[in-house]
Amino acid sequence: MGKKVFLLGGTGFIGKYLIPFFLNKGWEVILLVRNPAKIKDLKAGVEVVLGDALKGGNWQEKISEANLVINLVGETIFKRWSPEYKKRIWDSRILSTERVVEGLSKGAVLFNASAVGYYGDGGDAELTEESPKGNLYVSDLCEAWEMTALKGEAKGARVIIGRFGIVLGKGGGMLSVILPFFKAGLGGRLGSGKQWFPWIHLEDLARAIDFLYEREEGGIFNITSPQPLRNEEMTKIIGKVLKRPTFFPVPKFALKLLYGELADVIMASARVVPKKLLDLGFTFKYPNFEEAFRVSLSP
Repeated sequence: MGKKVFLLGGTGFIGKYLIPFFLNKGWEVILLVRNPAKIKDLKAGVEVVLGDALKGGNWQEKISEANLVINLVGETIFKRWSPEYKKRIWDSRILSTERVVEGLSKGAVLFNASAVGYYGDGGDAELTEESPKGNLYVSDLCEAWEMTALKGEAKGARVIIGRFGIVLGKGGGMLSVILPFFKAGLGGRLGSGKQWFPWIHLEDLARAIDFLYEREEGGIFNITSPQPLRNEEMTKIIGKVLKRPTFFPVPKFALKLLYGELADVIMASARVVPKKLLDLGFTFKYPNFEEAFRVSLSP
């Protein structure tokens, strides 16, 4: 019998990458889908289960069939936040995780997403998994999200939590938001540009999930490159690779006008390092931002 992964949030940027990643390893994929119209070109080895991750249902029974459950459900934070949208951001993560935990049984393995937003604005301090929680809205969100997932341990499940940096990869994520500005010659550093930027290439993110599953690890891990960089350095690299000028610094007040409270997250400095992954001997395929960025642009 081959292994099975139950994937929630599988139609998003990260999930779409994980489906072929696990199929290529010989796993079967069970995909929870709310809207069948979102599924295109399903590969052999993928079983689709219809259901809403925020509500209980028959889909919860399928969790027991899986060797590994991966929960990536969450509304994007990259929109202007109204009070209503903040509630959607919160509920999408907390309610889906509650429903997943309800379906876990003894011996199950859950990988639950979280984010480096947990640390808030850390200035120049190096941030490891032991560093304290920040004081932004996203810090409170990540704490609640993680605490909800960790309730699975009381049911005898092994819970792995991945605090993701900004994910680089083809066809989505942060690149799809910023590339049009840079390609138009309107890219530039954000504010002073001194803030630290934690990131991870999509392939290393997938490899880290697989590594932690196979090593039978549990707990909280920073899923970020070991080489965070400052925003001004990142801006120069993007400009160099795209052969575009980066003369236009974006002042914080402009981001505030455009994005409201989200501007505080975009401008936060988080010098996050994946200490626990490195201590376990995990090797990154793309530790360097320029190489990861170039690979993410290649057709």
